[in-house]
Amino acid sequence: MIFGGNGSRSRSTEPPLDIVDWRDVRRFTIGTVEREQGPGAKRPVFGDDAVRVPRRDGQRRVNPPCAFVVGTSALYEDRDRQRLLCTVGGAEGDGGERRHVVRDADEREIGVVRRVPPSRKVFRHTWRIEQPGRPEIVGRNKWAAVSPQDAVFRAAGKFLEGVVDSALSFGAEDTDGARERTLLWLADGSEVMQSVGSGFDIRADWLDRRLAFAVALLGDR
Repeated sequence: MIFGGNGSRSRSTEPPLDIVDWRDVRRFTIGTVEREQGPGAKRPVFGDDAVRVPRRDGQRRVNPPCAFVVGTSALYEDRDRQRLLCTVGGAEGDGGERRHVVRDADEREIGVVRRVPPSRKVFRHTWRIEQPGRPEIVGRNKWAAVSPQDAVFRAAGKFLEGVVDSALSFGAEDTDGARERTLLWLADGSEVMQSVGSGFDIRADWLDRRLAFAVALLGDR
């Protein structure tokens, strides 16, 4: 998750950006940067902690909100936090697995996000998204999600492409310089979503955005 400024940072006199309809979102991240540093702007402009949609406004990058964050347990549709969008339940489960139930404003279950521990110590945890009426979505490390032959091809033939992609992607590096991992989110062999650190790119129209937001809210920990 991206954390923004603290109370000591002054906010811009520019009006806040319009709220984007969360149902139409494809690319998003979570953070407080509303207007990024760019031509004519020496400093970024901060706003509420929110799910934000990266866009361009002329030569400047902006991040209008589509949902507003409260801790790691709730998202709201409005700045005043009056219209609840969804809640993310606390961790349930045993054996090292964590299960988070996502519910709408009427407390109806939207789906479940699961963090599954690795089978061997050399691997990292994986994720699962359960959306009723849809196949299970599995979030795995990018290189673990492709066949060995494809992995060799990508490593040898597409190395430069990967470098460029990483440079342009969200949050390619975390605060201590370690690269944040790329996850492919697959259902029945088809790519539903891709995430790089705190940046998400939704590929399947049928994915309930609230479940994707819940994954981002929980963070890849």
